[in-house]
Amino acid sequence: MKKLLGIMVLGLLLSSNAYSKNTKLVIGNFYEGKIQWQFINYQLPEGGWNFFHRSYFSISSIRINCIEFIQTENKVWKGLYQACEINNGGKHAGDLGMWLVHFLKKGKYDNCTLRPEYFYAKLWTRGMSMNCFRTRHIDIDKELNYPDDPEAESTFHIKKYFKDNNIKIPKTAIHSKHLFYSPNIRDKGIEITHLINPELYGAPKTINGSEIKSEYHRDNIENYPVKKKFITDWTANKAKFHKEFEEYMKAKPYQRLDLIEFLKLEINISNDKNLTKQLKSLNDLYKAGVLTEEEFTKAKKKILD
Repeated sequence: MKKLLGIMVLGLLLSSNAYSKNTKLVIGNFYEGKIQWQFINYQLPEGGWNFFHRSYFSISSIRINCIEFIQTENKVWKGLYQACEINNGGKHAGDLGMWLVHFLKKGKYDNCTLRPEYFYAKLWTRGMSMNCFRTRHIDIDKELNYPDDPEAESTFHIKKYFKDNNIKIPKTAIHSKHLFYSPNIRDKGIEITHLINPELYGAPKTINGSEIKSEYHRDNIENYPVKKKFITDWTANKAKFHKEFEEYMKAKPYQRLDLIEFLKLEINISNDKNLTKQLKSLNDLYKAGVLTEEEFTKAKKKILD
C-alpha cells in the first residue's frame, strides 16, 4: 500500500517562470507530468489525465477560476484533480481575505475546521492571511445529486462526463484540500484538491457509501483498521505535499502548519529502529525545506527520546 500511496503524490513544482508560456489546455485532451497554468507549474499525479472542464464563477467581487482533470481505469472513475486561482482583480485584497477567513472558519456546509466527516483538518489564520490542509471521505452520490449546500457549484459537467463515457462511479472517494493566501506575498489564493477512488489504490472494497455510515467516517473508522491505515497514510502523504506547497507559496515560518504528527510517518519513526537512518531521513526532509527548523527540532527530540 505504501508503494501505491507513493505514486499518488500531487506535486507542485518548486519553480515558476513568469515569462514561460502556459500549457495549451484543450478539453478532451490527455496530459501527463508537468503542466503550467496561470504561470504556475503543477505536476499531475502519475498516469494520463483528461482535461475535461474549465470553470469561472464569482461571489460578489471574488473571482474563482478553476481547471479540472479526470482519470479513469477500465471505465471506472479513478481520480479527479482540480486547481483554482482565487482573486479579486488585485483590488481590495482585504475583501478577499475576509471572505476566505470566514469561509474556512465558519462555512456552514464546508470549511477547514475539524468536522465529523473530516479525517483531518488544520487551519491557520491571521488578519487576511490563511493556510488550510484537510483530508476527508466523500459520499459521491450525495455530492453529485443532493449536496448540503444549495448554492454549491454545479456538478452537471461531472455527471455528464460519467454518463457520456459510461463510467462506473464508486461509493466513496478520498479527498485532500490545500489552500494558501497571504496578500503580502501573492495577490491571489491557490487551492488544490485531489480525489481518488480508494479501491483502485489498494483499499478494501467500500461497504457503505453513506457519509455518516462510511467506514472512513471518524466515528466508525476504528472498526476498520485497514481502511484507517489507508486514509492515515494518504494524509501523511498529503501532509508532505502540503509542506512543499507552503514552500512554493513562499509562506513565512509563522504561517506554516505544524503537521509533524503526520510527517513523522514519512520517516518511519515508529517502525524503523535504526537511529542513524531515522535521523538521516529527518535531516533530508529539513534540507529539502519540507520541515521548518521548529518541526525538525521537535521530530529530532521525539527520535532521541
